Amino acid sequence: MTAGPHAFGTRVFTTGTPETVYRLLAEATSWKDWAGPLVTRARWEVEPDDSGAGGIRRLGRPPFMVREEITAAHPPHHHGYRLLSGQPVRSYRAEVQISPVAGFRADAGPSSPGTAADADPGTLIEWTGTAVPLVPGTGPLVRLLLGRMVHGFAMRLAAAAQPPEGHSARRPRRGR
Repeated sequence: MTAGPHAFGTRVFTTGTPETVYRLLAEATSWKDWAGPLVTRARWEVEPDDSGAGGIRRLGRPPFMVREEITAAHPPHHHGYRLLSGQPVRSYRAEVQISPVAGFRADAGPSSPGTAADADPGTLIEWTGTAVPLVPGTGPLVRLLLGRMVHGFAMRLAAAAQPPEGHSARRPRRGR
């Protein structure tokens, strides 16, 4: 008997635009610049087609490299991928939804329209995924580790997408 998929995910806010967030996420070679210590190398193994889908990116920190196929590319709002190799899981799939937020306050996340005079436009990054562990009984641990990993990626992506200092840049905030 095999265990079903285990779901994980995170929500992060940034003052960066959806276009900037998507560009950083979708371009394989940029991952080494923003994804943190788990990704020191990143490249296209197979370039994506004109729509942005079908590409295979290879990224990680040697000797721990993964290969991911881009399954959905709808700039600037949706990016999907599936793991081809490199993790002790199977059927790993992830989706990143990128949504503009009308008002963003660094102290409270998205605000209700018209409630904050200091609210800036911002972007919500929702990164979700599912995976089936290779080792039976390790599902909760796999869910915890993958959840922390994508949360770290989402936080670093949000920080990298922020405008330069002096352009209303604020620290990314974890969603509630």
